[in-house]
Amino acid sequence: MAGLHPAQAALQEVVRGRQVGNWELTEPLGRGGQGTTWRAIWKREDHSLTRVGVAGGRLNRGVIKLMLPPAPDEVPIPPARFDAWLAGEVKAFLFEAMVLSKIDSPYIPGVFEAATQQTQAGWDVPWFATELISGRSLAEQVGTVGPMDQNQLLDLAHDIVAALVAIHHVGLVHLDLKPDNVMLEPGRARLIDFGLVTKANQKGRLGGTPGFFTPEQLDEVIEERDFAPAADVFKLGVTLAIAAGVRLPDIWGTDPFGEDETVRRAMRKGAQLVSLKPVLRDLITPMLAFDPFARPTAAAVLEQVRDLLPAGNSKGSGKAQGGGATAPPALPKPPQPADRPARAAAAGQPVPAAAGVGNANLGARVVVVDRLGLDWTGVVVGVDTKRPGNILVKHESTRGAENVRSYPLSQVVRGTPLK
Repeated sequence: MAGLHPAQAALQEVVRGRQVGNWELTEPLGRGGQGTTWRAIWKREDHSLTRVGVAGGRLNRGVIKLMLPPAPDEVPIPPARFDAWLAGEVKAFLFEAMVLSKIDSPYIPGVFEAATQQTQAGWDVPWFATELISGRSLAEQVGTVGPMDQNQLLDLAHDIVAALVAIHHVGLVHLDLKPDNVMLEPGRARLIDFGLVTKANQKGRLGGTPGFFTPEQLDEVIEERDFAPAADVFKLGVTLAIAAGVRLPDIWGTDPFGEDETVRRAMRKGAQLVSLKPVLRDLITPMLAFDPFARPTAAAVLEQVRDLLPAGNSKGSGKAQGGGATAPPALPKPPQPADRPARAAAAGQPVPAAAGVGNANLGARVVVVDRLGLDWTGVVVGVDTKRPGNILVKHESTRGAENVRSYPLSQVVRGTPLK
């Protein structure tokens, strides 16, 4: 590997071998400034592809992030100091895994492990494994399906801002909230890519995505307020506006990639959200305040969103029903196919069935289309006795918990949900 720094040669060696720790790298997912990500399978002697295929079972999948070391000539550092600088970058990279492990939220991917992979090239490649999110980004969703309606947007806002509350609770900020970093799963959205958290909180560096910088980040001075939680709230407002159908240039009425001072002057005039419904406009506008101290906290936004969520949404406070706060309705529980019919028969009771549906083909794998237009694969676990014509489908949750949702038969696009 003549001409390559050992760190770069080591990364190439790992990619060729497709193995870190007990993880097999199966498919590249993306490449960013801090690293490259791969879809991966947890491989142990008793958990091989062959064994799973023959004996049945479920593969444990995850995402591996490998540190992407730059070449010495790509950074403005004297060659003699490059190795010491790179050692600091390794610590910052692994710090991202520590950051994620500190945050307890179902709307943020969890960390499985973090380590370094020894190589023949003489440099240990840093990596960490996180949960695999089975979905598409908000950017992809809006680009292919179009803007979200009000209820969809409020549901989305709940999940993103709940993630921000958890991040801010441990004294961190995300700093790169944008539609590309929001992933949509069945029943929830999740915030990903915490690379800038490490850069900002550990070394005081400013980073982000052009078009999503806050007014305070566009001035000529890097100061503490550039890394404050209010920056996340501002980026949340931009993200929600885009999800609602407002084009990024239209938010400020100017090219968001133009001269910083020009963009700041447009921001001082206020966001142009007249195309949004009043409820959404009143929610998003305060987040986009020019003065960071005038923006609501993430916790305040979360409370506001919960009050606005419609009746029947388990994430809401119930105030949108007009009767004050009520306990959120319980999620449907999956039936126990092994023993419920037997218990009913033993008690001399008829086995219940949903009107208009018949008996669910329990265990059938089906593909359903949710209200966002996304296709999801799941397993039929029963019929929904509260909604005639619906079946209960269980999705695989990345945290291992059961995720059962009700779907009309008309939304089943593949599979056999009935006997």
